Amino acid sequence: MKEYDMTKEDLKGYFDKGVESAKQALGKASKAASKFGDESVLKIEIQQFKAQIKKDKAALGELAYKAFLEDNAESLSASDENVVKLVESIKKSQEEIQTREEKLNAPKEA
Repeated sequence: MKEYDMTKEDLKGYFDKGVESAKQALGKASKAASKFGDESVLKIEIQQFKAQIKKDKAALGELAYKAFLEDNAESLSASDENVVKLVESIKKSQEEIQTREEKLNAPKEA
């Protein structure tokens, strides 16, 4: 069997290199997990805003249905308070979606 002549300094050097490598690996893994988590949150938020848009459009349709068929109105005014609220909510949701999509598509840090 071959004998190895290692000093305490040699052992310490190998141990230190191993610790440093482990720190670097953990740092990279942490960044990757954080990036994945951030992207997942943005994607979930986008889906929530899309669902809100569908809900607002359905409510707008209900307003139109009620106005035309139940109230026998000849038109639905764009200045109607309920219409304005729904249209503004839809616009706001679309802006929020765009903001999050821009974050998702932004150049990634190394």
